[in-house]
Parts: sequence; structure tokens; C-alpha cells
Amino acid sequence: MTSRASGSTCGDCVFFGERTGIVRTKNVCERPGEGLRTIEKDAAACDFYQVSPRASFGLGTARAAAPAERLARPASGWQILCDTHCHTLFSRHAYSTLEENVRAAAAQGMELLGVTDHYSSMLYAQQTVQDWQYFLNLWAWPRRWQGVRLLRGCEADIVDLDGNIFGHDIFFDEAINGSKYHRPHNLKKMAFAQCDYVIASVHNKDFTEGASREQITRMYLRVLEDPKVLILGHVGRTGLDFDMDTVLGTVKERGKLIEVNESSLIEQKREGSYDRCRQIVSRCAELGVSISFGSDAHIASLVGHHEAVDALLDEVHFPQELVACRDAETFTGVVESAIGPMAE
Repeated sequence: MTSRASGSTCGDCVFFGERTGIVRTKNVCERPGEGLRTIEKDAAACDFYQVSPRASFGLGTARAAAPAERLARPASGWQILCDTHCHTLFSRHAYSTLEENVRAAAAQGMELLGVTDHYSSMLYAQQTVQDWQYFLNLWAWPRRWQGVRLLRGCEADIVDLDGNIFGHDIFFDEAINGSKYHRPHNLKKMAFAQCDYVIASVHNKDFTEGASREQITRMYLRVLEDPKVLILGHVGRTGLDFDMDTVLGTVKERGKLIEVNESSLIEQKREGSYDRCRQIVSRCAELGVSISFGSDAHIASLVGHHEAVDALLDEVHFPQELVACRDAETFTGVVESAIGPMAE
């Protein structure tokens, strides 16, 4: 197969057509109507499925990578072994199961995966305790799966300028089986109780219309006061103006993290957000603020991919020691320092 130039995809690969950047692999792929073809290591191709891109759609049989076959770290030298932001079918506009994401993380050589489904009004028009029982049974997840450390989390929506998070004003009188509670139970407290950490993000910006820079700054500062919030999610993507030094200084003071989000940096998906993301990451480097990495994957094939993040970190000469996701030990240490011990 003939490779295209850097920044393109592999031929007419139906599986990998939406990805950007060179992905280094020695596996094989399949072009429509053709058989399997060997891919050279510098070709742009799917690096997760070891037999054929079509296997991901149930059209073939995918083979999980053995530990010795796991991918080498990028040539840039960046060590990112934790993906702390991805979604499963529970998020409704995502397409993979928990197990599929874990297996994808293992194949990418990740030591740790944080699964952070949406906790937001975007999921249901009306809120019932039955709709949210997913977050009430996170204890069922194994702590280690396919050799990957598995963390329980959510991506929670910031809903107003006071820094409140979705569910703060929602209460339930009944349990999922219909039995009555002795007192009303708050949805936010119930959902957060089993989360190791929370990513707080803005998705619907309607409430910020007309807000001043000071109001947006205060909003983020109040969000950071929540004991379960560890990460401010994709702050570069929203386009909201805030006092960067004040917010980043508070993140550092509280031992929390600013997310560098792969999805925000993919040009054709997030046009216009790259410059703002670069500005924030550069200032984190100058102020000594630690960052987290999130693929924000909504399908397993993108879990653990950080090609665009690598390029940005290279561009601003970001210090490796400020990358909290460089290994599982470092990231879990940050979680336990900022939030407290994680239940087994």
C-alpha cells in the first residue's frame, strides 16, 4: 500500500478515515475490496487492530496484542501512559463498551485508564434515579483489567456561574428498586460517591452568555472547591475568557490538574481551539502547573491516542515532570493527594 504524506490517513481505510497524523505500526490493514497488505512502520494506519480495520465492526476477527507487541512510545520521547478521559455506551453518543475501551488501552500500552462518562442533562430529558444507576454500581468494576489499572470517574457539567455542577439541585425519594428513602438523596452526591475523581467541563455555554471575565474566573474557582473535582476539562475548547493566572494558580495550589484534550486539538473537529489550548498549556509550563491527558475518546479505536498532544507539548517545550499522566503511579498519587485514598 502506498502511504500518503504526514497528516493524512491510510489510503481509503474505512476504519481509520477520520484520524489525523502518522501512526507508527508494523501491522496490516485492508483496503476496500482487497486482501490484507503489510504496512511499513512509517505508514499512517490503524495501530490497534492487529488483523484488519474491518474487525472492529465485527467483519473479521481482531487479535489482542500480547504484552511484547504493545506499541513503543512515540518518537518524540513523551511518556504518557495514562488516559484519564474516555466514554462508553452509557454516554449515549459514544460507541464502545467498558471492556472494549480497556482492551484498547492495553493495546496502546497504557498503564491506567480513567473511564469518565458524561454526567450531564444531555443524557436524559427528565431525571430519574433509574437513569443514573450506572454511577451507583461502579464498585462492580475491577481495579485491574487486561493489565490496565482502571479508575472510576465521570465528566460532570458545570451548569451555572456559581460553579454548581449538574445534579446539585436534584433529589430522589426512592431507590432504584422503588423502596422509599428515609430522607431525600441528592443525585450529585450519589453519583460522586463512587467516583475516584471528577472532570468538570462546560458543554452548554448558554448560561455564560454576557458573563464577564471576572464571573467566568470566579466560576472556575468555585468548581475547584469541590472535593471530588480533580481536572478542569478541555478549558481551551470552550472559548470562555477567564483570568488564566488566577485559575491556573489555584489549580496548582490545590494539587489539581488542567486537561490537555486530544479531541480539542484535532484540526478538522475543533477548528479554532488550538491557539487557545496552546496558550493555556504554555502558561502551565511557565507557572509549573501539572496537566492531565485525555483522549476524550467516544469510540475504543481512539483510546490512548495522543499524537496531537505530543505535537503540542513538543511545540511549547513542556516539562515532562509536569505531565501527571506519565505513568500510573504518578497519576494515582495525584488523585490520592488531592482527593483522598481510593477504595479498592
